[in-house]
Amino acid sequence: MRVALYCRISTDEDLQRYSLVNQEEVLRRLAASRGWEVAAIFRDRTSGSNASRPGLDALLDLLAEGGADAVAVTEQDRLSRLEEVPWAILKQTFRDTATKLYTLSGEYDFGNEDQEFTADILALIDRRRRKTVVRQMVRGRAAAAKRGEWLGKPPFGYRRNPETGHLQPIPEEAAVVRDIFELYTSGLLGTARIAELVKDRINTRSVSFSFVADLLKNPVYVGDLCARIGAEDIAVPGAHEAIVTRERWQAANRLMQARATDYKRAMLAGVSGLVTGMIYCECGELLSPSTGSKWTRAGYTTYHYYRHLRKHRHGCKAAHRMDRVDHAVRQALADLAACPEVARKILRRAGTPREVEAAKARIQDIEARLNRLRQAEERLLPLYLSGDWDRKQLDAQKRQIARDLAAQAKALAEAQLKLRLAQSEAVDLDLVADAFAVVADIGTLALPEQQAVLRGLASRVTVSKECAITLTAMIPVREQTFVDYRVQAG
Repeated sequence: MRVALYCRISTDEDLQRYSLVNQEEVLRRLAASRGWEVAAIFRDRTSGSNASRPGLDALLDLLAEGGADAVAVTEQDRLSRLEEVPWAILKQTFRDTATKLYTLSGEYDFGNEDQEFTADILALIDRRRRKTVVRQMVRGRAAAAKRGEWLGKPPFGYRRNPETGHLQPIPEEAAVVRDIFELYTSGLLGTARIAELVKDRINTRSVSFSFVADLLKNPVYVGDLCARIGAEDIAVPGAHEAIVTRERWQAANRLMQARATDYKRAMLAGVSGLVTGMIYCECGELLSPSTGSKWTRAGYTTYHYYRHLRKHRHGCKAAHRMDRVDHAVRQALADLAACPEVARKILRRAGTPREVEAAKARIQDIEARLNRLRQAEERLLPLYLSGDWDRKQLDAQKRQIARDLAAQAKALAEAQLKLRLAQSEAVDLDLVADAFAVVADIGTLALPEQQAVLRGLASRVTVSKECAITLTAMIPVREQTFVDYRVQAG
C-alpha cells in the first residue's frame, strides 16, 4: 500500500510533543513495520486551524491524482484542528479518493459511519483543546504585560532582559534616540532630514522618515508599556527605564501634531478655489475644497472639487468640479459688469418720491407692531398673577414675544436703511464705474487677487445640485454702503 506521510508543528504551541524530524522518523518506522511504500512526505509549520497550508494542499493534490492509498500522521490533530465546515470538506476529499487515515493509535475510514463518528469526536476534542490553549496563552501574555514584561521584538534602543522580561536601554542606541528627540524638538529639522543624519549610526535597520516618526510617537521611550492583547488594552506606566523625559516626549508629539495640522492646511490652500470659504450648497451647508483622481487614457488625472467634507445630516452628497464652478462665477461677474440693467437698478437707488413714501409706510407699520408686542408683554404678568395662566404658559409666551420683538427690530433697521438710501440725492458714479471695471477684467488677475476682488464685491455664492450658480453681489452705492444684487449663471 502506498502511504503519504504528513508532519506538522504549530507556531502557536509552547510545547511540541514531536518535532518535524521526530514525527517523520516515527512515521517511517510505522510504514516499515506495516510493509507500506512511502509515496511522499509533506511538512507544515503552521496552525492546524488553517484550512490552507502548503504541505496539506500538496497532500490533497497527490490524493486527487491517485498518488497514494492512505495518509499517516502521528495524531489526528497533526492533520486537522479545523472548524466544522473545513473539517467536513476534508473528510469528503478522503471519501472521494477512497483514502484511509492512519495514526499511531488506529485507523479511520471516512466511508465507515462508526469510524467517521470516532474521528469527529476526536476532532471536536482537538478544537476545544486548541481554544482552551489559545485562551490560556492570551491570559498568560496579558498577565506578563501587566507585570511590565515586554512581549515580542524589542524596539530600537532597548534589549529584553532574559531574567525579568523587562526592557533595558542599550547605551549606544539610547544615545541615538535622545539625539533624534533633541533634533526634532529644536523645531529646525523634520523627520526626513533627521533620518538622513542618523542612518549611519543605525546599521541593522532601514531608516526613513517613517522610522523617525514612529519612534517619536512611541511611549515606550518614556518607560510606558502599551499593548493590546486579545480584546484588552493594557497600559503600564513606568514599566521600564525611560530613555527620554516625559516632557521632551510630549513636546515632540505636540510639535508633530502642529506640523500635521499646518500640512493639512497647506494642502487645502494648495487646492483653494476662487470661492473657497464663501460657497454654499443649496442645502445651506458650507462646501470645502477637496481633491480626487480619475483614470483616463492619459493615466490618473487629478480633479479639485467643492464638496461636503462630512456626510450632511440630511444625506446631501453634493460635489462640484472646482474649475467649472469658478468659471461660472467669473462669467457671472463679467455679466454683472456688462449689464446695463444693473446700472439702471443702482441709479434708481438714488431715490424716487414713491420709494420714499413706501419706506416711510413700512417703518410706521413695523413700529405699530412693536408697540402691540410691548403691550402684550406688559399684560403677561397680570394674567399669571390672576391665575389664568401657569408658570409654564407664562414662560412660553414670554419667549415667543421676545423672538417676535427681535425679528421686528431687525426689520425696522432694514427699513430705515432703505429710507436713507431712497432719500439720498445721488450715487457715487465713479465708485460704481471703478468697481465694474475691476470686475470686467477679473480674469486677467492672479488667483489671490481674484479672491480679494470677489470677497470685496460678493457676500455669498450658492450652487445647486445641477451646478447652477447664484452670486449675491454687493454693488457699492457709496463708501461703506452696498446694495445686494443676485445674478445667476449655469
